[in-house]
Amino acid sequence: MRIFWPTFALIFLMISCQEKKIATPKKIDLQEIRKKGKLTVLMENSSLSYFEYRGKKLGFEYEFMDTFCKSIGVELEVKIISRPSDYKEKLINCEGDVIASNLMIPFIHKDGFSYSKPYYRTYQVLVQRSNDTIIREPSELAGKDVYVRRGSAFADRLMYLQHEIGAKINVKYKKGDPIAEDLIEMVANNQLPFTIAHENLARISKEMHPNLNISTKISYFQNIGFGLRNNSSELKHKLNKFIESFCASTAYTELKKRYFDYLNNEPTEFYVKKKGQFSPFDDVFKAEAKKYGWDWKIVASIAFKESRFNPNARGLGGAYGMMQFMPGTGPSFGVYPDSPPAVQIAGGMKYLNRTYVLWKSIPDIDQRMKFTLASYNAGPGHIIDAQNLARAAGLNPLVWDGNVEAMVRNLGDPTYYRSEHVRSGAYRGHAVAYVKHVYGIYNAWK
Repeated sequence: MRIFWPTFALIFLMISCQEKKIATPKKIDLQEIRKKGKLTVLMENSSLSYFEYRGKKLGFEYEFMDTFCKSIGVELEVKIISRPSDYKEKLINCEGDVIASNLMIPFIHKDGFSYSKPYYRTYQVLVQRSNDTIIREPSELAGKDVYVRRGSAFADRLMYLQHEIGAKINVKYKKGDPIAEDLIEMVANNQLPFTIAHENLARISKEMHPNLNISTKISYFQNIGFGLRNNSSELKHKLNKFIESFCASTAYTELKKRYFDYLNNEPTEFYVKKKGQFSPFDDVFKAEAKKYGWDWKIVASIAFKESRFNPNARGLGGAYGMMQFMPGTGPSFGVYPDSPPAVQIAGGMKYLNRTYVLWKSIPDIDQRMKFTLASYNAGPGHIIDAQNLARAAGLNPLVWDGNVEAMVRNLGDPTYYRSEHVRSGAYRGHAVAYVKHVYGIYNAWK
């Protein structure tokens, strides 16, 4: 058979490309990581892994890995990953050192990388709306549409579940690679009938969406760990040692409490509300609001919405007190978890006024207050993102009602939060409802 030189050259080029693809992966281990001074962690933008809230970087896995980085003397660098297929590629190409994405540790490591020791155990649950006919047994999913992320542990579980119940489940996928939290949001908003999630993430989501039911178990307990390159043996050994010691510590117990087990505690002291008062602290609200020229009733409305005037309230990520300060923010305003109510209110008032000044470009006073309230709830970063999206969509970035508020709602959609106009990532909270609720309380009290 005659082979022309151009054909031979093409074949040679194809072989060369194939050899490049199967070349031995680069090796970056603990020594190299310490030398460059940072550990690059691949994460998804979710309430469990990594997110921004009230201007602070948060997330159960983020705080876990940040503590590990401090223990080995390096900085933590976060890279947000949108597509599941990118995890392996970026890990093997040394664009990341560890995957922290609520990974279930499989029995057979078919995905091409190794796993750390488990740092958490959880199980999969069915996420559905409480006002629907509740599915209480996995067998009742026969013939139902269940939406999950393609290639996820939830898709694998549904495939096995079909064999177990002897019936077909209509496993569905959405375009755009929405993560589990995006799908939960769609179920809560009546856009999808069902999805599957790990119980720990589902519990966080239920706090934001009380209409969800997450009581139906779909799996046994599963181990959750971190993903690493096969040739990062020293890093894996160091991480495993850290997991052993950290998971046995009170710091780990407190970390879990901040994200999974936090409670709105009852006040440890009993405060009597006098007749004709809105709260036991009306005089303090009046005095602090007067310093900044505010109507004290709107500050009291915020405290009522945040904590029902409970000085000992605890919330997601360790938020504390009557005004729900984040641990990294409260001390800047002189407020700590054990601060008395007067100090909490004073710090909250100072923080609110600073946020109000931030929006001085908003000409309408009423609209400016709504931007302030939204920023207090979500953090200014997310509201600035919504402003940018509004501007790009031809809406008025200086008007909250019907303009910027519309884009805040869209920040839970991957089409929007992965946009070039967005800097603070996904936002799945309730800033829009928060503004309406606080204003509703305020108008009722005026």
